[in-house]
Amino acid sequence: MKPIVVCLLVLATLLPTTFQRKVENPDFPANCLVGGPDIYDPTQAEKVPWFDVNLDLPPRQRFKQIAAAYKKDIRAVFDVLNYFFTIIPGVNAWELLGNITAKAMDKGMIMNPYKDEVLGIAEVLEVPIGNLVFLNIFYEMSRFCTSIVAQTEDNKDLYHARNLDFGQLFVWDIAAQSWGLTDALKKVSVNINFFKNGQLLFKGSTLAGHVGVLTAMKPHHFSLSMNAKVQPDLFNVARWYMGAYANTDLQFVMYFERWLFENCMDFQCAREKIAEVKLLTGAYFILGGVNPGEGSVLVRNTTSVQFERKLFDGDNDWFVLQTNYDPDKDPLFIDNRRDPGNACMKKLGRSNVSMKGIYTVLSSKPTLNKTTVHTVIMSVTKGYFETFIQKCPNPCWAF
Repeated sequence: MKPIVVCLLVLATLLPTTFQRKVENPDFPANCLVGGPDIYDPTQAEKVPWFDVNLDLPPRQRFKQIAAAYKKDIRAVFDVLNYFFTIIPGVNAWELLGNITAKAMDKGMIMNPYKDEVLGIAEVLEVPIGNLVFLNIFYEMSRFCTSIVAQTEDNKDLYHARNLDFGQLFVWDIAAQSWGLTDALKKVSVNINFFKNGQLLFKGSTLAGHVGVLTAMKPHHFSLSMNAKVQPDLFNVARWYMGAYANTDLQFVMYFERWLFENCMDFQCAREKIAEVKLLTGAYFILGGVNPGEGSVLVRNTTSVQFERKLFDGDNDWFVLQTNYDPDKDPLFIDNRRDPGNACMKKLGRSNVSMKGIYTVLSSKPTLNKTTVHTVIMSVTKGYFETFIQKCPNPCWAF
């Protein structure tokens, strides 16, 4: 049965890679909104609720209030995945994935406190623990995102933002002209204040049912987003399922991100830890700080840093923009967000870097597309953190 799991993972994450060539889609041209009407409305960020998570509580208790508030909506995410994985006739693939993942968890292959946190959520949701763990792991492998770090002209402020794109190829709703999984994830987008010893430790944006963080900020210290690679290390994930990495120091990116905010106080500490950690899958770590020039994209494989792009290091050095491709690789034909995103940032200009300006860039097509779940805008220096549920009006490219 394990080979079937590997095939399902490949199917769910790599189908788009068959379309790799670098040309613009003539039917869905890029549309930078910079210079047009003002579309930034900070009151819309109020639609994404805030929760407090007390890290001093026993792990099983920490996320229960979020799970209870979103029980119906998280189960709806399960329903979309269950429907999708009926693609193999005669095989209950969703149940199979859950059972195999649960066995991996029983073998101690998910570390604490995250294991107990997921167990606490599963108790509230009344869902199979293996499927919930699989959902957490799957987020790690299949985030198609755009992240930006930009420095203001006076060097006093730094802004960090990201579009979370997730749900490509997961059940196209013909009537709604949208992806079923993307729509389901919009309904479980949440913000969390993480507290320890009675003090705010950091802020993060994530999806209810997930115990990691997708985008986070320690106000007045540093910020971080992580973009998955377009071709994740599926062989490592398969080997993880087969028990090859039991009792090793390999980290899941989603849990390592949270660990960083619980253990680092500044940009330099986070940068050093990102460079040192051994990971199950490679990823792009987009890091921001509070001092001029503290902005980097660290391109990681499983063992080391392959490359680092820094602010003030090369052309257009006042910003860095990262999607899901190595700097020396062309984007997929169906997924070129990098070139239009860079062009839109240049049109914005350094003098207009702000919450409004960056939001406008990330709301421009094809950076905004049918898989965009939400946009997060952060000011590390000012402590601002806003999350906006996104919708891409037609005509809009599906990826």
